[in-house]
Amino acid sequence: MGTFELKIIAINKIFYEGQSKQLILPSTDGSMGILAHHENAVIAVSVGELRIETSEGKWIVAVTGAGHVQIDENKVVMIVDTVELPGEIDEQRALEAKERAEEQLRQKQSTYEYYMSKANLARAMERLKIKKKYDSGL
Repeated sequence: MGTFELKIIAINKIFYEGQSKQLILPSTDGSMGILAHHENAVIAVSVGELRIETSEGKWIVAVTGAGHVQIDENKVVMIVDTVELPGEIDEQRALEAKERAEEQLRQKQSTYEYYMSKANLARAMERLKIKKKYDSGL
């Protein structure tokens, strides 16, 4: 299996930079895989589980926020608002964010505030799911 150059950038850090065999990401159309020599494309990234297979065959799992990925000539650049490893997730903070988002959804809001609250809820729930899944050894 070939490799491709991958760079994953979050707002506050470069999460990953190096050669990869495979990238599996959450897109608006469901989970999507990218291998070496993938067709050039720009793809919307949704909140969800991100998996990277490094050139050494090691898997890195993280939870990602929304953004996009650009594939161009065997180079992949992913720009998202957040990326966290399961060990970096503060479960208490994620629970509090979930509760805040649920409360905000119960309030009368503008359309913009409603969609922001839904996005916050989705992000908090995904963080909790990934934390639980990978802390339990699955």
